[in-house]
Amino acid sequence: MSDATQTSTNRIHSPRIWTIVGLCLAFAVGVKLLPYLLTAAGVQAEWYSQSYLWSFTPYLAVCLFAGAMLGNRWAACGVVLASMLLSDLGIWAISGHFNWAFYPSLPVMYCCILGVVVLGYLMREGGTWAGAVTMGMIASVGYFVVTNFFSWITLPEYSKDLNGFVQCYIMAIPFFRNMFMGTIFYSAILFSPAMLKLAIPTTMRDEWISNPEQASSR
Repeated sequence: MSDATQTSTNRIHSPRIWTIVGLCLAFAVGVKLLPYLLTAAGVQAEWYSQSYLWSFTPYLAVCLFAGAMLGNRWAACGVVLASMLLSDLGIWAISGHFNWAFYPSLPVMYCCILGVVVLGYLMREGGTWAGAVTMGMIASVGYFVVTNFFSWITLPEYSKDLNGFVQCYIMAIPFFRNMFMGTIFYSAILFSPAMLKLAIPTTMRDEWISNPEQASSR
């Protein structure tokens, strides 16, 4: 077994890495549920207006982090998918509206989230801070393009012509801006030297940071 493969295998069995990834996912779920919890508590606000940064979310950054840190794409995809399902069940339980949590384009969203995990997996054997943030930008743009295309197809409020297509993307720009900023912000934190020092044992961390060329070639 090569040293790189051994490092990835060791990470999947590291309780320290699992704990950090689990805490990050729990935080992401909490951020997603926060507007619904506040509404249920009687706090009145326009949570879904363009002025509220509810889409300033850590989810895409955490998906990248899970893919890169766990070193096993199946484990990373499984734990992220479980957190997504748990958060959507939470939305249903808190709001009482099944269609708020489970809607026609949700499977597409799940597939995009898993795609982001795979992008993170590409960084499993090495990377740089700037490279991780750049990967976060790519994930945000890809997520925006794909999910809004299927929103245009499935949502009746958009006409199925060029005008409706353009309107769908224009309406989503404020949410994309928040998501893009959030992904960059949280990617910079999660892939910072301080976080890597906290999450990864010293020998694994040194190999991860020192192998950007090997990771990018995979």
